[in-house]
Amino acid sequence: NTLTEPVWDTVKRDLSRIVSNLKLVVFPNPHREDPGKALRDWDLWGPFFFIVFLGLVLSWSASVKKSEVFAVAFALLAAGAVILTLNVLLLGGHIIFFQSLSLLGYCLFPLDVGALICMLKDNVILKVVVVCVTLAWSSWAAYPFMSTAVNPRRKALALYPVFLMYVTVGFLIIAID
Repeated sequence: NTLTEPVWDTVKRDLSRIVSNLKLVVFPNPHREDPGKALRDWDLWGPFFFIVFLGLVLSWSASVKKSEVFAVAFALLAAGAVILTLNVLLLGGHIIFFQSLSLLGYCLFPLDVGALICMLKDNVILKVVVVCVTLAWSSWAAYPFMSTAVNPRRKALALYPVFLMYVTVGFLIIAID
């Protein structure tokens, strides 16, 4: 019963879940015993922080229209979650909107790190290399979650829109100056 527990216990429980889900993204392993557990035990605190962090870093990096850059980053990820949900459902898989939002938000963490590095260093070649590495990392981290949501023969079709959304985020990171 969580209605009567102290606030600090709730915060510790939520932080513990964020850390455990983030470990699955930082150290992706498609061969772990239950890759779908994190998708079933979704939360929105971690993704909220990672999406807001990306929006803030991109808006800090922008020279003009900072609020519009933040809004585009936020809207892009919300639209990506809707598209991912519809795609998985059309492929015959099982996922709900909040699970896909959680998946996209947590797997956005490597791109958050890349955006921070690119904000600190203003070298186009470095930006491209960092974005390519973090794009591959984010996509590889999303793979185990997507593989449990759909039929094994349709994994690539389910992961494709996730990859495209992360590519779009990567272009935003490179283009913002």
